[in-house]
Amino acid sequence: MAAPLWPVSLLLIVLAASAGSAATVFPREALPTKSGYLPIPVANASLYFAFYEAVDPVTPPASTPLLVWLEGGPGSSSFLSNLFQIGPYILSSSASFAQLAPNPYKWNRRFGLLFLESPLGTGYSPAPSPSAIPTSQPVVAEHVLAALQSFLEAGGASFRARPLFLTGESYAGKTIPTAGALILATNPALPEQQRINLRGVAVGNGLVHPVAQVTTHADVLYFAGLIDAKQRREAAAMQAEAAALAAAERWGESVDAWFRVLSWLRNATGLPSLFDVAVDTSRESQLLAGAAAELLNDAEVRAALGVRGDAPPWELTSPAVVAALNDDVMKSAKPQMEALLRGASTRVLLYEGIRDAQVGVVSVDAWLRDLDDWDGLAAFQDAPRAVWRQGKGRLAGYVQKHGALVHAAVYAAGHLVPAAQGRAAQEMIENWVFDKGLFSSGGAAE
Repeated sequence: MAAPLWPVSLLLIVLAASAGSAATVFPREALPTKSGYLPIPVANASLYFAFYEAVDPVTPPASTPLLVWLEGGPGSSSFLSNLFQIGPYILSSSASFAQLAPNPYKWNRRFGLLFLESPLGTGYSPAPSPSAIPTSQPVVAEHVLAALQSFLEAGGASFRARPLFLTGESYAGKTIPTAGALILATNPALPEQQRINLRGVAVGNGLVHPVAQVTTHADVLYFAGLIDAKQRREAAAMQAEAAALAAAERWGESVDAWFRVLSWLRNATGLPSLFDVAVDTSRESQLLAGAAAELLNDAEVRAALGVRGDAPPWELTSPAVVAALNDDVMKSAKPQMEALLRGASTRVLLYEGIRDAQVGVVSVDAWLRDLDDWDGLAAFQDAPRAVWRQGKGRLAGYVQKHGALVHAAVYAAGHLVPAAQGRAAQEMIENWVFDKGLFSSGGAAE
């Protein structure tokens, strides 16, 4: 069985701190604007949500965009990115206790931000039985669509009219395009007052088309000086086996083969993870994990967050969801991403930290070359790659774009871009959503 792809240990390495044993402080102002449960088409089942309204919008309420964040894993809780990356408050620490502190790079500065605990069985979204946990992305997408319809219906007509963007990272690179394509396919058959105003999707360090992505690790590590030529050849042969098994639709065997490659490369490099080649220690990784679990399993916190009494103890990643989606890991979401790129009003942002050797920039470039059902590919490949700088000339990364597609490589970041480069990530998502500057869909890269 495959391990979760979402780098829980890496996130905690990057943000590790001494959590101690004292109580974690959860300020009232850190609570969501709304939270609770949204029904899905499974008997006695619903998905937990936490919604944070925009705190400093620059648009009227009826046109302020909505971001929906879907976590990776599979089966990792959205509170990971909520409390460690993009939420309005993030978990930090002092010498004696962990606490929530305001996040200057929150993604709900200009936008409403909705976190969904998905798939069913993840985080605060209990599954009524193991058989109710989805085993494929189409089913996960159906649940996401149903939850979104419930959320928008409760907000009224003006709320539904707000531009909506699906966002997330890692394994959500499969869920986001699948859910997005389902929305596009479903909208025309619905009355106008029930349609979802989907304007785009943003995927960070995403697993989208594994058969192409699994072939890239050895080259990335070799040219980074982390393995030698002999090791590169050995790893490449193992990668080719995993890709061949995926092409033959031998899903369980292919994911096992891929994880053998990753394990072999971790041993060869001495790295605890390929998600960030600049991180070389995991000694403190469990400390902040304990603080998060203590916080999110506190009875008063759960009640304040609107968690149901029958929800099981919160955990970083659900082993049951990991097991249920094992045979889904190596399946592709490329056709769904192509449908979004062909959409009349949808845009796509792909972004990766350059230090990610597992599903980073080279990995994404590999699957982009396979976009054979989007007529903009050749022009995108010929488009210039612009240097992206922030204030005072600080290097932030590189941007290439054409038509509906923007691809950003983020400097000094690994798999968790907002955790490593919060200011750059905030600038990127805000400019892309508002379709302006270097991240606009119109005009050449500057």
